[in-house]
Amino acid sequence: MAKLMKAAAIKQWGAADSIELVQLPVPTLEADDVLVKVAYAGVNPADWKMRAGHLAAALPNATFPFVVGLDGSGIVVATGSKVLDFAIGDRVVTGNNIFQAGKPGSYAEYLVVNQQRIASVPSNISLASAASLPIAGVTAWQALFAKEKGNLQQAKGKKVLINGASGGMGSFAVQLAKWAGAEVATTCSAANLDYVKSLGSDLLIDYKNQNIAEEITKWAPQGVDLIIDGISAESLGDAIELLIPGGKLICIATLTDDGDIEASITDAQERGRTKILAFLTDIMLGEEMQQMIELAEGGQLIFPAIESFDLEEAAQAHRKLETGHVRGKLVLRIAGE
Repeated sequence: MAKLMKAAAIKQWGAADSIELVQLPVPTLEADDVLVKVAYAGVNPADWKMRAGHLAAALPNATFPFVVGLDGSGIVVATGSKVLDFAIGDRVVTGNNIFQAGKPGSYAEYLVVNQQRIASVPSNISLASAASLPIAGVTAWQALFAKEKGNLQQAKGKKVLINGASGGMGSFAVQLAKWAGAEVATTCSAANLDYVKSLGSDLLIDYKNQNIAEEITKWAPQGVDLIIDGISAESLGDAIELLIPGGKLICIATLTDDGDIEASITDAQERGRTKILAFLTDIMLGEEMQQMIELAEGGQLIFPAIESFDLEEAAQAHRKLETGHVRGKLVLRIAGE
C-alpha cells in the first residue's frame, strides 16, 4: 500500500481558497483503529467553520498542513490488533478521531478511525449516500431522541417543527420525526418545497414569503412540542412562543451565530419551556449510524439529495456550503464507488 496519500489540507486557518492539495503520510494504525480507503468524504457546515478557525480552541494540538473533514465512507484496507468486528474489504461509513486524537480528517485518500465510530454499509446503499450519514444523520437522531435533548418518545400526536429542513441534518430530521409518529412542520425556501414534501412534511412553510409564527399558530394553536432549529440564533424570532408549556427548543450549535446562550436558556426556563444548545456526541456514533442504516434498508429512511465534488474542488464545495443554501448533502468524491 502507498506510504503517501493525496489530501485537501490547509496550512493556516483561513478562507476557502486556503484549501490546497498536498501529499501526506498515510496515518498509522493503533490497536483499536481501522484504516479506510475513502470513497466519499462528507462536507459539513462544521468543516468550513473549522477551516476558518472558529474551532481552533477545540483543536489545541492541530498541526499544519491540517486535513479537514469529519466523516466519510469507504473500504477497510487494514485493521488494528484489537479490531474484531471489521475486516479488510468491508464497506463502511465513519466519523473520525480529529478531536480526540488529532488524526487527519476525511478529505484524504485514507482515514484512520477508532472502530467505535464505524458502521457497516450494505451493498444496496451507495457509498456516496452513506457519506451523508455520520454528522448530519446522527445530529438529527440525537436532537430528536436523546434523553438530554428532544427525548421524542411515543411521538404519536406530538407536533414537531424542523427549521431548515432542506439541508443534510434537516432532511434526516423530517423523516426520523415522521418515523417516530410525530406530525412535522418544516421551513425552507420555495425552491425546496417539493423536496421537503417528498421527505414527509405535513406543513410546508416558505420562510421567505410566509410568516413562520403565523403559520405555526394556525397549525398548532396550543404550540408545538419540539422545535429542531438548524439555522441560527433568532432565525425563528421568538421561538419559545411557538412551544407548548413544557416544550423544548433544540438549537443545533452553529458555532458562529448562537446568540447569548445563557440568557436565552434562562428566559426559556422562566417561561416554562426548555432551550438546549445541542452538540453532537460520538460516544454511540457507530451504533446510532447502524440503527439508521437498518431503517434505510427497510425503506423507512431515504438518504438526502447528494451533490458530489471532486477532491480538487473542495474549496468550491466550501464556498457553496457557506451560502447556507444547500439542498441535501455535499460530498467529496475521492476513490468513488
